[in-house]
Parts: sequence; C-alpha cells; structure tokens
Amino acid sequence: MRLLLFATLLLSISAYMAYRVLGGGRRRLISQVVSYLSPAPFVALAMFIVLWALAGKFETGDVFFPTAITICCLILFAVLSYFRTVVALQRWIAPNPVFVAYIVARDALLILIASIYSFVALEVLWNDWLMQMQVNYVLIGLTAIAVTLVMLYFAGQRTGILVSVGVLFFTGIGFVQFFVVSYKGAPIIPSDVFAIGTAAAVSGGYDYILPESALWLILACGVVLFLLQFMNPVFSDGRHAVIRECALNSLVSGGMLILAICCFQSISLADTFGLDKAFWQPLPPYKTQGFIPSFLALAQEMNVQIPVGYTEQSAQSIEDRLVEQYDANFSTDETQMQFVEQRPAVVAIMNESYADLGPVLDGLWVDYPGSSFQNSLTDAALMGNLSVSVHGGGTANSEFEFLTGNTMGFLGTACYPYSAFNLANIASLPRQFSDLGYRTIAMHPNLATNWSRDKAYPALGFDEFLDIDDFQGSNLFHSGVSDAATYDKILELLREDPSPQFIFDLTMQNHGGYTLGMTAQGLPYFDFPMTDDGMDAQMNDYLACVEESDRALSDFIAELRTLERPVIVLVFGDHQPAISSVFFDAMHPGVEDISTVERLYTTQYVIWANYDIAGNAQVSEREDLSANMLGARLLEIVGAPLTDYQKAVLALRDRVSAINAIGYRNAEGLWLDLLADDRLSAVNDLEFLQYLNFGSRV
Repeated sequence: MRLLLFATLLLSISAYMAYRVLGGGRRRLISQVVSYLSPAPFVALAMFIVLWALAGKFETGDVFFPTAITICCLILFAVLSYFRTVVALQRWIAPNPVFVAYIVARDALLILIASIYSFVALEVLWNDWLMQMQVNYVLIGLTAIAVTLVMLYFAGQRTGILVSVGVLFFTGIGFVQFFVVSYKGAPIIPSDVFAIGTAAAVSGGYDYILPESALWLILACGVVLFLLQFMNPVFSDGRHAVIRECALNSLVSGGMLILAICCFQSISLADTFGLDKAFWQPLPPYKTQGFIPSFLALAQEMNVQIPVGYTEQSAQSIEDRLVEQYDANFSTDETQMQFVEQRPAVVAIMNESYADLGPVLDGLWVDYPGSSFQNSLTDAALMGNLSVSVHGGGTANSEFEFLTGNTMGFLGTACYPYSAFNLANIASLPRQFSDLGYRTIAMHPNLATNWSRDKAYPALGFDEFLDIDDFQGSNLFHSGVSDAATYDKILELLREDPSPQFIFDLTMQNHGGYTLGMTAQGLPYFDFPMTDDGMDAQMNDYLACVEESDRALSDFIAELRTLERPVIVLVFGDHQPAISSVFFDAMHPGVEDISTVERLYTTQYVIWANYDIAGNAQVSEREDLSANMLGARLLEIVGAPLTDYQKAVLALRDRVSAINAIGYRNAEGLWLDLLADDRLSAVNDLEFLQYLNFGSRV
C-alpha cells in the first residue's frame, strides 16, 4: 500500500509537470515556474546557515570565513540562477540529431554528478570509514541513487526541478543520520520511518551542533543545484507531439518505479551481494557497507507475507472459535481473583546463552550434573524445555517471541522484528501490564542500541529501560555485568517501590566467546570424547558460566523467599551457545532429521512464586513449550487477563504444542516441517491468527 501511494504521488507530480508544459505554455512555464523559483533553494540554504551560525550551532572554532564564503557563493548562485533562466531557459531550440545527442549527454552527466554528490552527502558527515568502503557497496549505493534521480528526471518532464528535490532529500538524510549517530550511537533503520512522530516529540532534548565540514557540504550542494538548472527540456513542435513526449516521460518514470519495486522485492541484497543485515549492532555495517545498501537490506525484511487464502473475516472467525473453546475448557476464576487482590510483581529473566545442555545433548558424553539448583526446585509452578527459533545468536528474536506471543516460524530465520518493524501497534506483555496499572521496566546491562532495543522497548510499551549506564560499578563475570548484579537491581526495584511492577531482565554474563578459561567451583574439568582440546576448553568455559548463573539464581530465589510482597518469577534461556553445534555434529554426523535438529533449538524455563498461587499445586510440574507461548502461560498461571490472541494460541496447544522457525511439534510429540504441503490445519490457523494480530498491524 505504501509503495502504491508513492507511485501515485510520483505519477501525479509528473502529470502536473506535463500540464504546466501543455496548459501553461512554454513561456509561462519557464518564466513563472523556473525563473521565480530557481533562486529559492539557494536562499533557503543561505538562511539555514545564517540561523545555525547565529544560534551557535557550529562546532567551536572560527567558522566565520567558511560561513561567509558559503553564504556569498549561495547568494551568487541565486542571482545567476535567476538571470541565467531568463536568458537560457526561455530559448527553445528545434530538436535535431546533434542537439538531441548533446542534451542527452549533458543531462546524463548532470545526473551522474548529482548521484555522486548525493552518495557522498549521505555518508561524509558521520561515516569515518567512507574511504575504506568496498567498491561493490559504493556501486550499489550509487546505482540506487542514480535510478531514483532518473525517475525524478522523467517525472519532472526532463527538467532539473525534481532531481534537485531528490538531491536536497539525500542531503537532508545525511544530516539527520549525522545527528542520530552522534546522539544515539545508532543509524537510521527502516522502522524509524514509522516512528517519525515519536522522534519529533523527543528531538527537543538534543543540541544539534554541526561540524565545519557541513558548511562545505552545503556549498557543494549549492554547486550541484546550480548545475541542475541547466537541465532545460526540448520538446518537438506541435501540441500533439508535446503531449506524446510528456506522456512518454511519465510512462518511463512509472515503468522505472515498477521495475525498481520488482527488483527490490525479488532480489535479496544480503544473499546476492553478501550484505550484513546489521541487526546486532547496526552502526559498524552501515559504515563499512554504506547507508543505502544497509538500509535497503534491512527494509527487505519488513514485508510480512499474507498467508494463502487469508481474509480478515476468516481469521477473526478462527480466533472467536478458539476463544470460545478456551473459555469453555480452562477455568481461571480463582487465580484471577487472587491476581486482582494481590497484584503480584512479575519478573521475567531471559538469561543470555543459558541452556542445560546435559539433557538436550545426550549428557555431553560425561557425567555432567546440569543446573543443579534449577533442576532441584520442588516448588516451582511450572518448568520444562523451551523451543526457541535461534541458535548461537539472535537473542532479540527470543525476546520478540516471548514479549509478543508471535513465532518466528511465520517470519523466517533471516528476519529480526526489532530492526525491521514498527512495533508500536501490536499487543505485548509490557503493554498488557501497563494497561493493568503496572510499572513496566526493561533492563539489559549492555548498550541500549544493541538489536535496536532503544527503539524497540519503548515501542513495545516499556516505561523504563535500564541499560549499561545504570550498571556502572557493578560486579562483572565473564562477558560483562554478572547475573547477580542484575538480580540485585531487581531486588532494589522491588524493595523501593511497592507498586505492582513487570520487570524484564535480559542478562549478559554468559555471552560468547568462551575462551577466557573460566572454571566452575564444584565442577570438574570435563574431558569430552570426540572433540579436540580447544573445544573442550570452550565447553568448560561455558559450563562455568552456567554454573555461576545457577548459583546466582539460587541466591536470588532465597532473597525472594524473604521478601514481604508477592512475586512470581520466570527464568528462561534465549538460545544455546554456538559451540553446542560442534558437539551436536560430533554426536549426530550428517543427521538432518528435524526432531534431532530441534535439540539445538532447546533451552529450559522455570516459573516460580514466593506465594501460594491459587489453583496451582507448585510441585514443579513439567510442560514443554515454545517461546511464543511462554508469556501467555505465565499470565495464565499468575491469573492476569489474557487477550483473545493468547487464548486462541493456548487453545491450540492440544494440536500444536510448540512451534519455532525450524518446525512445529504435534500432539504426539513429533516435530514436523512447517513448509510441508500436508502440515496440520492448526498450523494454518496459527498463521492466520498471527497475521491478524501482527502482520496486518506492522
């Protein structure tokens, strides 16, 4: 729909330009439109510099000389532009082969100059790696800009008017990118396009200081805009010939737009040109690949495919039927009354790279006791294996599945919703708790910009986000701030604020790599068969991290037992470490059976409360789930109200007990291929439900 609106706008502008050529007359078009408006861009640029300089918004230092030079040049361009149009653009020369060839060569050269300038304008202020960029990435960026400017050239009836607008647009984006990188440490990503209103609302808190190089960039912009005003069209004599040529220009522009859209939707930039989609820490790939290639590679992940046969009415009918089924079979009145009366704090801990590999990797061929404390809990509300969609990385997708109840099974392993979508309009756990009067807090002791969490968390409904700046001086372990330090922060929040809280804690200490030689107290150094000493060392390093996590959790639970307020805690792992694949391959060489492969995509979870949950025996019952169902099960156990979507997903558990990006598990416990033609109708129902509640809203 957005592409259709853009195409309609482009063709409308082209039609208007054609109307001015035809209806207004050649002389009227040139004298009134071009002559009067030609100086406007230069005057606007000069005024921008004056206002910025008067406000002291340039970096400290003597900027009088470059400022004066730039303003004088822009004023000169404005004057020359006005008089040049009177002399040059009012003269219509009858076309002949030599003159037409000159026109084509001139305009092609001008578009090339404008494209090169636009590419530099997008990068030069913020990208200190510009000169090291690979040629193929430069060509991708230049090609995209050139195609855009050529489209505008024909849409503008072969004048430089719309091309100049394009140049100003790319220059403006370069300035915005400079400010975003300077103050946020992150680049502009596609989902930012849908959050312009939010960005504008918070933009007043920044001091927009420009470097001196911005003055020279504006001067270069003025030079390019002045050159583009030599793009004066030449039409054939006769009204019908002019109509034909105007229509042809519009068709060429529209055809290029359609071709560009088709290429964008059918050619994967990441797969074809080896682009890093820049999801983990977007800024470095933006610098090495350039703004446009990186932005477009991310934008290609934003399309959610409409399920075959989907209609909103059919999806709504499925949801209504499943909600009715859930309400009839699952009575939660007792726990709901308790929830309303006690308003317990809800803490969800997603432990980085945490997994008890003993049960999922055949005991690792050694006498490994596993997570001794977590496995010994006898008063948990629920616990079991958790199926996730990522392995060795991709933490944000496990977050997404848990916090929104959507599965990556219908989005693909290459998609990262935190970076690709505007999440402000979808249901989420923090938004649900916020609507219930809870204070919602996310914490992660690392950079807020990782996985674009600084943008995703507010969009999901979190009131606060505690990042690495809130953990200064905290104890460290292995790869960063310790699990114990984050648990101390949770206890601090719970003790200082008696109001109901939903706290989401994403830990950091177990993050790879595992080459620090950590050893766990109480665990022997394991010598694994079938792997070399290097892999043995890494696995022992990892197991030491798991042991420390288990110990920290034990201390945390012990503190909660003494806390005089009701608290329910969920702890789960986001994914296994990458090294587990080495051990898996050694145990199962060449095995591609989906049920076996799913072992790599298995972690564990436990739900525990420091109070007696109504209707729950708290005898550590086991139920294997997938990450998209975990949030709904947590709400169900605590007695919080469920959305219709959550009820529908839970009602399908008797047919689809788990689902991730790899496959789905049926009622008999068998893992099956999501892409198989004979997949269960319940899986199709899930896909319809997810598109209704997620795909149609982003």
